[in-house]
Amino acid sequence: MEVVLQVDRLRSFRAAAEALGMSQPAVSRAVARAETRLGERLFDRNTRTVEPTPQGREFTAVAGRLIGDLRSSLDDLGDYFRSARGRVSVAGLPSVTAGLLPPVIDRFRRSHPGVSVGVIDTLLDGVVGAVLRGEADLGIAGRPAPDGRIEFARIMSDRFVAILRQDHPLTRQSAVTWADLAAWPFVAMSRITSVRPLTDRGFALAGVAAEPEFEVSHLATAGALVAAGLGVTALPLLTLPVLAHPALTTRLLQGPEVTRDIGVLTRAGRTLSPAAAAFRDT
Repeated sequence: MEVVLQVDRLRSFRAAAEALGMSQPAVSRAVARAETRLGERLFDRNTRTVEPTPQGREFTAVAGRLIGDLRSSLDDLGDYFRSARGRVSVAGLPSVTAGLLPPVIDRFRRSHPGVSVGVIDTLLDGVVGAVLRGEADLGIAGRPAPDGRIEFARIMSDRFVAILRQDHPLTRQSAVTWADLAAWPFVAMSRITSVRPLTDRGFALAGVAAEPEFEVSHLATAGALVAAGLGVTALPLLTLPVLAHPALTTRLLQGPEVTRDIGVLTRAGRTLSPAAAAFRDT
């Protein structure tokens, strides 16, 4: 099609050959093949002039539109490969989507303004499920249980701290221990959260038993119970933006120091889209 369009534009087989970097016989053969394929004559030519036939004018009009659409589509595809366009869906723990993602999304959108970002905030099982079902390109969460279908790449450690009401007696200390917390009613996250196994581990390593006074699924609920003076809790630092209650304060938690790994979850054996890969690397 490009050969025919150049002949039509330049009205010369020789000029078309020069423009395309081809020999004149090759241009003539290409036009002849097109005419044979269509069963119509595209150009009236003699030794001095080349003029399109009515069929030739119709062909070049259609071919021009097709090539224009193809170039536009290739431009769009190039933008996609350069992660200049597209959409990224990210699943994350509530503490991650509130405390970690906003500045990351801001940086990414500044460098990739043509890419939209969707966020799914859910608990760890929901993050894993969204990645496995393809609802999310990637997840950002704590380390999941071993599963050959999910790959986990650690990006940071998130330290646990004691969450206390500001007038609680433990606030007189610069740091508290797990044994200190065990002496008070404890607000535990439910067993379906990524936090609960780690608080259980903290008490176990400290050699103390802590029977929860409350078990909740949402961070805001845990914070509200502590703010009401109904207990104490231990949560990772990334959760603090979710709590954001004026009646709460924190203290370093030691004996032992407990952290959770935060990382990127992807589906094993699947290649990320260019935009998702760019977001992961932001």
